[in-house]
Amino acid sequence: MADEQDQQYQEAKRRVEAKKGFYVHLFFFVVLNVIFLAAVGWDFLWATVFWGLGLVLHGASVFFSGSDWVKRWEHRAIQKELDRQSGESTSSGSDGAPPTTPPPGDVTQPGATQPGTTPQGASAAKKPT
Repeated sequence: MADEQDQQYQEAKRRVEAKKGFYVHLFFFVVLNVIFLAAVGWDFLWATVFWGLGLVLHGASVFFSGSDWVKRWEHRAIQKELDRQSGESTSSGSDGAPPTTPPPGDVTQPGATQPGTTPQGASAAKKPT
């Protein structure tokens, strides 16, 4: 019980610190852009646009990262990845069962060649002598 409360406290503290960081970012964005606008004029607008985009992304990560729809998406993405990995492990034979070996003389074996073909690394065309 105490461990769960401690985890909740740590999560709440992390979210408050993230919000505080966003508000500091927003404060400096407004103050510095007002100063640059007064000193430089509209020539500084391109930097404001890109900085504003970064501010929007920062705000989205702060205010939407803990939302229910993001948590549901994360859960679905994790489950999908686990399903994909388990599908690969069963199809590749790495599920604990020994790999099946092809019968002798099968062309799928490394180094085996079909009749009328040359082994790997050998020249397909022979030089006249």
